[in-house]
Amino acid sequence: MSEKGNIEQNFSELALFKVSANLAPYLDIDFCTSNHIALLDDPADKDLEEIRIGTLNTEDKELLKEAEALLGKPINPIQLNAYEIENALSRIYETSIDNDLFNEISLSSSSKIDFSKDRQPNLILQDILSVALQRRATDIHIENYNNDADLRLRVDGALHQVTTSLSPINIDRVIACIKILCDLDHLERKKSQDGRFSANYEDNKNSRKIDFRVSIIPGNYGQEAVIRVMDPKRVILDLNKLGMPKNILKSYSRMVNYPSGLILTTGPTGSGKTSTLYASVQNMVTRGLKVMTAEDPVEYEMKKVNQKSINEFMGFADYIRSFLRQNPDTILVGEIRDNDTAEIAIKASTTGHLVLSSLHSRSAIGTISRLRNLGVPNDNISSNLLGSIGQRLIRKICESCKEETSPNKETLDLFYDKPPKSKYYYGRGCDKCNDTGYNGLMGVYELFFPTNAISSAIGSGAPTSEIRELAAEHGFIPLVENALEKVHQGLTTLEELSMRIGPKFPHA
Repeated sequence: MSEKGNIEQNFSELALFKVSANLAPYLDIDFCTSNHIALLDDPADKDLEEIRIGTLNTEDKELLKEAEALLGKPINPIQLNAYEIENALSRIYETSIDNDLFNEISLSSSSKIDFSKDRQPNLILQDILSVALQRRATDIHIENYNNDADLRLRVDGALHQVTTSLSPINIDRVIACIKILCDLDHLERKKSQDGRFSANYEDNKNSRKIDFRVSIIPGNYGQEAVIRVMDPKRVILDLNKLGMPKNILKSYSRMVNYPSGLILTTGPTGSGKTSTLYASVQNMVTRGLKVMTAEDPVEYEMKKVNQKSINEFMGFADYIRSFLRQNPDTILVGEIRDNDTAEIAIKASTTGHLVLSSLHSRSAIGTISRLRNLGVPNDNISSNLLGSIGQRLIRKICESCKEETSPNKETLDLFYDKPPKSKYYYGRGCDKCNDTGYNGLMGVYELFFPTNAISSAIGSGAPTSEIRELAAEHGFIPLVENALEKVHQGLTTLEELSMRIGPKFPHA
């Protein structure tokens, strides 16, 4: 750092400097934003003996030495205020976005992706969202690598590459645009941020509002974003349309007509639990019941349902306690995660309310051990649990390219001791399924409900293995058996079952 740099420490204005995106390659944006500094001169200018740097603190010698080492030239610190530095960084890294542009975001079923470097970020984002909706994507993954970036869409539960033509600069500009839409700090790059926004989608001259839930995290090579597409058109609010087998649908429909008790759904993320819960709630609303929900967050707004999103002030347990004073008939709890929530949910079901919730467990019967691990007494489980439903979403074979096939022995051995005489099918791939061989999803279910004998076993603390044997004696059909029936019907493949559910003999 030069001696002159120690003298010229007077406050200046950004308007005196030629700040543009041409300066971006010389200092990393993370270094600048975390240290509140901005490059004001072009280091490539051979006529400059020293490079001016805008900073809040011209006396921070360690920072100035680090910047000098990165630039390879003596520097002259210029004091700017926080607003001017933010403005400079926005110009340099092209994160400054005119809020008026957001009025122009319009999603269309006819849009195509154009990632031209000089294209406005709101238009690039518009293309990404439109294409995601066209392809029925549930999630959009924007990923940053070393000098490379990817855009992938999750369709029917599987990720599909869309393009690798995104540049890191495009990524930064698009993510900044997303942050402003979500009312987040677009210059914050060290912390994860969550938000949501909405846009209108024009589909065959029909317009509907689409919600998008956003998660942004810092990475080794820049920021990455995952956008959940919340399309109300894809929400099924009718139990009869979920695709449950008739025997399971009949039993579950009886279950949700009980005035009190606890009903649980289980399955991994993306298994359709929310659809099952919402369809169950809608059934109750049509019967004139008062329904209150606590969710994380509210995914879809339902008419005549009192929905609440948990926050830093009100968790699941807090909402349930407050709901009990609001005279509801049914309470939906997004997820039972801890002992406090489990206890108050059980209390609510004991005091004359029907409680619906989800629980992390590998199977419907596994909810027993999960509740025990959360500290719920065996007698409370046995006297309040009406039943639990386990589910998965699996891909359907594309009917346009469906062909008969012969699975290899290794695949057959995953599911059968002795393979039955059955025809097997697969999709060879075509334009209608984007060469995946699959098109659309369907639900696979298992339903566990305690009989008197099973309730007695739960109450006495019987192990899960004993409860599973009792359930089998009373007609319980495991998830994998129901899924294999879909294979024999020619609706899906053994490979899909292996990936989504797992083999029939995991311990063989």
